[in-house]
Amino acid sequence: MSIRFISVVAALVCLLSACTGGNAGAGKTAAAPKRSIVIAAVGDSLTEGVGDQGGKGYVGMIAEKLKNSSDVTSVKVKNYAVKGYRTDDLLKKLEEKKVQDGLKDADYIFLTIGGNDLMKVVRQHFSHLTLQPFRSEQKAFEQRFAKILTEIRKQNGRADMIYVGMYNPFTFTLSELREVDQVVGEWNLGAERQLKKIPNAKMADIADIFEEYSDEKKMADDDFHPNQFGYALIAKRVYDQMRQEELPTE
Repeated sequence: MSIRFISVVAALVCLLSACTGGNAGAGKTAAAPKRSIVIAAVGDSLTEGVGDQGGKGYVGMIAEKLKNSSDVTSVKVKNYAVKGYRTDDLLKKLEEKKVQDGLKDADYIFLTIGGNDLMKVVRQHFSHLTLQPFRSEQKAFEQRFAKILTEIRKQNGRADMIYVGMYNPFTFTLSELREVDQVVGEWNLGAERQLKKIPNAKMADIADIFEEYSDEKKMADDDFHPNQFGYALIAKRVYDQMRQEELPTE
């Protein structure tokens, strides 16, 4: 048997072995790499979690849901929300370096604002509520809200941004204030108009959660903020909306 023939056979054996080895791993899908998630939150008392007996609010509850995901190793929350904030207050807050740095790191950005702007009009015109002052203030609200979204996007152009919409806290306690339902709807539509102009920005509409009667109370003792159960419903609504999209990639 010639040396050349032996060399050819050896080469064929090596080639077949390589092909077999490659096929052995075929069909196997590599597990998705685990990742760390950063949440930044800004806005008013609703994002701060005021009224939740457990102190988590919807932001903390969503963080817990994410931690339970098989492809997430850790979740870090940076919450800069402040009770009582209106849109003008939040614009000033967004000038702080600490807040800007926190937004830069985020994979998700949560936002609530506008409820206190609306309530300012309610307090000023409580004895004679009509739609006119709300509609006048809505124009100014939308302008400030649009600026807020732009400022957030300046700090972070990739994070998924979710605006948690406004709701009427007086649905059952002051049912005679029916104008508030209409106003909340109009202001939410205005906010959604501005969100559509911003990439990866959406609204989680929660108004219906507090319009529907429930045997379990959804509001805190102040009859204005959600309680733990109310926040759990908000968290589920927001989390379900988040899960419609894939988790952020690194």
